[in-house]
Amino acid sequence: MTRNVLILYYSQFDNTAKLASAIHQQTGADILRLQVPQGYFPDDMEETDQIFKADNRNGRLPQIITELPELDYYDTILVGGPVWDGKVSSPIVSLLRRMNDYQGKVVPFSTGWSDPGNYQTDFITHAGKLRIADGYHVLTHATPKYSPSSLASWLRKL
Repeated sequence: MTRNVLILYYSQFDNTAKLASAIHQQTGADILRLQVPQGYFPDDMEETDQIFKADNRNGRLPQIITELPELDYYDTILVGGPVWDGKVSSPIVSLLRRMNDYQGKVVPFSTGWSDPGNYQTDFITHAGKLRIADGYHVLTHATPKYSPSSLASWLRKL
């Protein structure tokens, strides 16, 4: 891994938070959880899905209210979030738009209930001109589940 690494992640139901924590434990990288305004997404995944779909139809994104550090300090930023409908969650899309001038490497990681679909391709599309590396996905309710060895193997390739 490069020397200056930051982990930025959004986690609604703590699945991505657990993966971000595991990455932090293996790398020692700085870590920051992203927040959206309280109440923007309900505590129910089905209701969140309806808001996500409506926001997509109307071109809306939630605001990231977390104060970000100076991103250019970091050589690599690992960006984690949940997979929603096989796509990048809207808080992560909002983050990627804020990062559009970042010159380092961006590495996605994600969690989801099922197959990530075209998550990596969707991430690259939303990332615009950012330099994107291959991501890592953990299934939270199926196999293969997270394993420290698979995470370590992925991290060594960065």
